Amino acid sequence: MTRRGYNRISPAALRHTLETVAADAFGVPGKNVDADLRDDGGTLGAAISVMLPLPPLLQPGPGTGTPPAAGTLFEQTRAARDTILRRGADLSGLLMGTVDITLTGARQPHRTSRVDGGPHQTGPHHEHHQERRPA
Repeated sequence: MTRRGYNRISPAALRHTLETVAADAFGVPGKNVDADLRDDGGTLGAAISVMLPLPPLLQPGPGTGTPPAAGTLFEQTRAARDTILRRGADLSGLLMGTVDITLTGARQPHRTSRVDGGPHQTGPHHEHHQERRPA
């Protein structure tokens, strides 16, 4: 009898896979997602933190721009969790357990000038904000 070997997926590869799936589910860049993996009673559990962008303060008028995302933020998060559970299991081949999602601080995309077109720039030397990450 010939032994064919085994497959092993490193924890870092699993973490990166779930971060990528979560980023896609929320429509954010991968750098906005962090995942911690754990054993959840014999299944793969995950705690995922997602930094969401702030929506534009001045929405385009009807018929212009993109339509708003469907549902409340909680409904969107539930849908993203379902996607993470399904795609995470498909890609890893592992049974997924609990997936906890934390929505963390949001930031608005960087703009180069004021809304009124005034002379003041909002470049990095004018912005004063502090970003905190959970411990």
